[in-house]
Order: sequence, then structure tokens, then C-alpha cells
Amino acid sequence: MERSIRKFISTATLTVTLAVAVASCQKDQKEQENAVSDAKVTTSQSNAFSLPMFPICSPIPEILNVEKGNKLVLQTFAKGFQIYEVKRSTTDPSVFSWVNIAPLADLYTRPDFTNQVIHHFAGPSWEFIKGPEKGERVVATKVQGVTQDESAIQWLLLKADPARSTPNNKITFIQRICTAAGLAPTTGADEAHLGQLDSIPYTASYLFYEKE
Repeated sequence: MERSIRKFISTATLTVTLAVAVASCQKDQKEQENAVSDAKVTTSQSNAFSLPMFPICSPIPEILNVEKGNKLVLQTFAKGFQIYEVKRSTTDPSVFSWVNIAPLADLYTRPDFTNQVIHHFAGPSWEFIKGPEKGERVVATKVQGVTQDESAIQWLLLKADPARSTPNNKITFIQRICTAAGLAPTTGADEAHLGQLDSIPYTASYLFYEKE
């Protein structure tokens, strides 16, 4: 994959540009997806899911706990990229760094990354592509983050923002856990590379909650 992508001017442009840039990387991944009917995909507790779907990689820190009155309704397994851009410091023009600007990943109901149900992109946003919630989008803001592994991106607690989500969205909170890789590049952050983008592979598990 090319490590330089023309700088975008809007979130929409970013999503399209990055989707094209990583299309070749995702081709093999998508060819492995199982064909599953929409009727088997849901975001509420039912016979389609048995919670928890698999043992959590390690206990979730208390600081990432979801508020009482919310219930876990879906666990997914993500495979994709964290997108970084070389930016100039707003306080020191001589300092440059890689800044995370968006995720780009697909979320699956199975830990072997099959049965895709959600697309994850800038916002951060999660859009359901199957089942009763198909077309619904939740946009969230970070509440808290914890570094569980120095070689991976943080575990997160995020809260849905009703003003930016679709009107019928039911998701209230999202936890990102069990992360692997995805950290920013360690070299190349300088004036010569200002505006350069890089896509760093990562995996994680996302837990979705609704009001009880």
C-alpha cells in the first residue's frame, strides 16, 4: 500500500480516499467473509448471540465501565487501519508529529473476522450494514482511555452523541478492548513529510451497549 495519500479537505473525502487506498489490502479479507442473512444479525440480545461470545483477553479496567442502566447487546471483532497524518504543532512551528485522524475498519460478529456487520470510519463512526439496524450510524466521543499494552493503541470507553448519530440509533456506549498494534509511525514526522498519511493495521474488539 502506498504510504502517501493526497491530503483531504473534508471527512467525506477522507473516507472515500482511504477506502480506495486500502481497497487492495481489504480485497482478500472481504473474499473470506461468510454469506449470512440479514435475519441473523441484530443488536439486541436474542438467540443470535450468546453473551459473552468469547473470553475477554484480560479484565476490563474499572475506569472503562459503562454507566449503570445500560446493557451489552453486541460484541464484534475489528480488523482494519488507524490513519495518521504528519501535522505541525500549533504551539511550536518547528515541531511535527504523527496525529491520528481516523480509523478505517470492518467489524465482524466472529473472532475469525467473518460475518461483517459494521463499518468503522472517521467521527469516530460505526455504521451497521446488516440486520434490523442496517443503515443506522452511531457517532461517539471518547470518555476515557487506558494503555493496556505499550505496543498497541489504547482501550477506550466512548459515549454516543445523539446529535451526530442517526435519529433511530439505539447504541449508548462503546468499549474498544483487546487492541493489537495500530500505533503511530515512529519516524518521518518532519516538515518534508507535512500532510503525509500512513495507514497502520490493527485489530480490536468493540462492545456495544443500549439502555436497559
